[in-house]
Amino acid sequence: MLEKIFCVAPKYLDEFKCDGSKCNALCCRNDWAIFVDAATRKKYSLLPRDEAREILRHLRGDSTGEKFFIVHDGVYCPFLGADNLCRIQKAHGEKFLSQVCAGYPRIITRFENFLEVALSPTCPVAAKLFLLKREPLQFVVAEASEKILWLGANYILQGMPHDFAPLFVDLQLAMVKILQERRLPLDARIILLGVFLERVEQLINGGKLTCAAIERLSKLYASEVPQMSSGARLPAEFETVAENFLVNEIFLGAWPFRIDATITDNYKIFAAVYKNFSRQCRGVRSVDELLMLIGDVSRTIDHDNDWLTDSAEE
Repeated sequence: MLEKIFCVAPKYLDEFKCDGSKCNALCCRNDWAIFVDAATRKKYSLLPRDEAREILRHLRGDSTGEKFFIVHDGVYCPFLGADNLCRIQKAHGEKFLSQVCAGYPRIITRFENFLEVALSPTCPVAAKLFLLKREPLQFVVAEASEKILWLGANYILQGMPHDFAPLFVDLQLAMVKILQERRLPLDARIILLGVFLERVEQLINGGKLTCAAIERLSKLYASEVPQMSSGARLPAEFETVAENFLVNEIFLGAWPFRIDATITDNYKIFAAVYKNFSRQCRGVRSVDELLMLIGDVSRTIDHDNDWLTDSAEE
């Protein structure tokens, strides 16, 4: 009997719909190496001869023969239509997209029999969808859908004990609960999160971390909220956007195991990301500028581990 694969995903995920007319098809206009899997290339080869020839001439294979990539015409994808929509998808449906094109801006991380999915704010349409929500973001755990299984994982967390995987999800949801404690300014929530994770690491090192222990800690720190000083706050609309960014980032980056280090070290980096972000916010004058800033920060986090570790040392 095959083991079930579970998926942790935000409720907003089903609301997302790619629409190039709203973002000028930015992900199709950069000279990125967009990979096409061998199964998708085979689908193209079975199309009518002239159409297949036109598509395949824009693909180049790697040395393995299992991966191909789209050769761009200048700075945009050759399959991008004048209406900023994919000509292949318009003609044959989403099932004819490669896994990369069908997946983005979904980012999927796998650990044991769990998959975590979140949308990257590097996509302007996705960013507006979840960053501007006024109500706290919510996440669900359910059996993975066929589409998510087909898309596969962008990242795989190695070395996680099988019995720790459910605890990891509970830990992340407890982190979300702390970051969404709106009776406190965001600065104070970050501090509270650090105290919480320090205690979690002590329990892990002592072999005493359980789902029940995570729940008890979560309730304990919630009871401390009225005793913490209020402190300065970002403008209301900015603070909600920043909260949504951090909450989404927990699942987008598999925190607090984003890098191969202790939970405490991961927390320091996570807090440094927020500190760097809040510092840059000082010159931002509108929500649209804030969304652009978050896209830039997220792009750096995704592609520059050195920046992450250097930020924690500043």
